[in-house]
Amino acid sequence: MKYRYKVFVLIFAFSLIACKTAQAIPSSAARSYIVIDADSGRIIGSRNADEKLPIASTTKIMTTILSIENSGNLERKIEVPASCTGIEGSSLYLRPRQMVSIMDLLYGTMLRSGNDAAETLAAFAGRNSTEGFVAMMNDKAAEIGAYNTNFVNPSGLHDDNHYSTAYDLAIISQYAMKNNLFKQIASSVKYSAKSLNTTLYNKNKVVYQYQYGSGIKIGYTKAAGRCLVASAEKEGTEIIVVVLDDQYWFNDSYAMFDWAFENYKSYQIVEKGQYAGKAPDGKPVFINDTFSYLLTEEEKKEIRFESDITVPFLLSGMDIPSCGTYSIYLGEEVIHTGNLTTINN
Repeated sequence: MKYRYKVFVLIFAFSLIACKTAQAIPSSAARSYIVIDADSGRIIGSRNADEKLPIASTTKIMTTILSIENSGNLERKIEVPASCTGIEGSSLYLRPRQMVSIMDLLYGTMLRSGNDAAETLAAFAGRNSTEGFVAMMNDKAAEIGAYNTNFVNPSGLHDDNHYSTAYDLAIISQYAMKNNLFKQIASSVKYSAKSLNTTLYNKNKVVYQYQYGSGIKIGYTKAAGRCLVASAEKEGTEIIVVVLDDQYWFNDSYAMFDWAFENYKSYQIVEKGQYAGKAPDGKPVFINDTFSYLLTEEEKKEIRFESDITVPFLLSGMDIPSCGTYSIYLGEEVIHTGNLTTINN
């Protein structure tokens, strides 16, 4: 016999103050754009977000996160292959057989947007195979859910078969920014690259021009136009904006950030270990994860919690007993589901 609890009250306290109506998103010159919550991935604004477009050096977001995940000791120095030098476009002007630390190459890829740095990282992390690394890029894109993306190279130099979408770039960036080192690199204004004997300055003006800027990457080619993936964080709410082919790339992103912070806020709706009721045997039941979501003042009143409590059982892949599930609703839409357990951890 199952005990089913339908709870239509808020699981956390909201003040009952008068709520203002959310304003419309600012206009943008971008051919394609999207605005998402960096935590939950909620989309709060978009236009043509699934249109496949060239993305220039925003490609290096994937190159960098994959290199971090697959290069081992990032402080070690590696030899620059001759094939990775003399690459057209933005460059660190690396020399054949030059010894450079992986960390400096990561910063050089993100801050200076060095195509030679990206190629060197790809050759190393791909086990001396740039083609193998590109295959890894496409596999990771599919794993993340970026199904309308196809990488041909690690730098973003134009190729008709190299493309992504504003939506895909947003979720790739959301994934990358959860890595502490990646976020540290993407948010840096400058970096002292000792193995290169130089200081690298970030081409992404968001990190020093916008008050709450926290990353991440710019890109430009004649075919792609001006492309920007930008992030900003204010009072615990972090927003990711992607604008593709936008001549006003920075100003448009700042306007979208202002709009998002004015109208939305990230709220922790449930917390791991939070009491959620009692199991049929009388044992207390707890929520097994933490969930936050971006909401307007008006939407806060539409949040509700529903639990389905059962006799405890061991769920496949879990080392603690489950005793059912819970769902979080925004109006009639389920925005999150999670497990319940009798273990408070």
